[in-house]
This record gives sequence, structure tokens and C-alpha cells, in this order.
Amino acid sequence: MYQQSKWTVLAFILIFSSCALPVFSQQTYELGSDPIMKVSGTSTLHDWDMVSNEASGTATLRLSAGRVTTIQSAEMTLPVKTLKSGKGQMDNNAYKALNADDHPEITFTLLEAHQDGGNDWKATGRLEIAGKAETVPFLLEIASSGTNLMLSGSAAIKLTDFDVDPPTAVFGTIKTGNEMTIAIEMKLIPIK
Repeated sequence: MYQQSKWTVLAFILIFSSCALPVFSQQTYELGSDPIMKVSGTSTLHDWDMVSNEASGTATLRLSAGRVTTIQSAEMTLPVKTLKSGKGQMDNNAYKALNADDHPEITFTLLEAHQDGGNDWKATGRLEIAGKAETVPFLLEIASSGTNLMLSGSAAIKLTDFDVDPPTAVFGTIKTGNEMTIAIEMKLIPIK
């Protein structure tokens, strides 16, 4: 009887301790349909937004108990001419300033990411605009949604850091501000 109880207790301890260990898994994700990439800025006339729903990319993450514990890699590409303001002339001025014919894509490659409590992350990446790459910090939030992940975040940049002259219109009387905010909102879907 004592021997059987001892084995029962030992089995219980082994089962309990294995359940208590964190289970880590690495998963590669791709951007889901209709990602939202918004660039916002100011001008001497009004504030403005340009939005694209046509980015592509992948991210490799480590998860434990359904929560992201490590962002190992991430890359994203956005075709410049998919950014739209709803005003054709403004779009054309932006594409010209961004030299979209010679540099048709904006790219982002993650360099490092650190958890900042809960679902919040501080990430740094190589952002390339108009052929010039700069290191840019992003604030991110990543939350689980079933097997998918929801990613949102933002970064502040200056056009002149990328050797881009802020666009002007109407013979220079309307000027775009140098500072812009990039905001993202997208679903990450596991690649099987």
C-alpha cells in the first residue's frame, strides 16, 4: 500500500511539474488581407492622411501560452503608389517627392524588439523610404485573436531624415510639414 501511494504521489508531481513548465513555440506569420498603413502629417492648409491596404510581409515570433514572448524577425513591404489621400493632386505630389518611379516600395526590416509590459513592445527597425534607410523606433501592441495575432503600432519620422523634401503645391504656397506619423493596424495569420 505504501509503495503504491509513493508511485501515485511521484506520478502526480511529474504531471504537475510538466504542466507548470512554459510551452514555447515558434511560428511564422504573414500579413492578412486589408492591412491598414496610414501616414499622417500637416500642411499650411490642413492636416492630411494617406492610407494603403496593400502591404505584404512576414514575422517569426515565439509564443508561450498564447502570448508573444519574442519577436525574432519581421519584414514588410508597401508599394508607394497604394498610399491614397482621396485627392489625386496631393497623391501625385507625394509620389514625386518620394521618387516612387525609381523607388516604388517602402520597406521595413526589424532589428530588435523588447517587451514593454503586457502586449506592448518597443521595436527598432530599418525603414527605407525613397531609397534611403534609417533606423526608426516603433511602439507596438500585439494581441492574440484565436490562432491569429492583431498588430498595431506607430512611429514618428521626419521626411528630411530620408532626404525627402516635404512636398509643396500651388507654386509653393502650400507646404507639407516635415514631421509625419506612420500608423499600422493588421492581422498576422500563421503560415502552415
